[in-house]
Amino acid sequence: MDSTYYWSIVLILGLGTFLIRASFIYLSKYLNLSERALELFTFIPAAVFPALFIPMAFFHQGQVELFHQKERFIALLIAVVVSFKVRHIIGTILCGLFSLYLLQGLF
Repeated sequence: MDSTYYWSIVLILGLGTFLIRASFIYLSKYLNLSERALELFTFIPAAVFPALFIPMAFFHQGQVELFHQKERFIALLIAVVVSFKVRHIIGTILCGLFSLYLLQGLF
């Protein structure tokens, strides 16, 4: 693949993504949302993190490896327990990463 073609596609996709997001930010001051809708928007971060981390724990390398390669699932369980105890997202992520690092050395 030609590098000019690659970078032109990257720039076009980046510009498109920026324009989509910027349009919502710009147009948000003209929208009147109900209190219920604003309350529902507060749940978006809580829904995004499981959507990011669950596939990494269960669908590693394109295969379902539920309990076959246990270290990812065990690290996920450790991170969940820490998240309930600490209630700090960065601490939870760092604990999950550190436990996965340690567990990969053990298994």
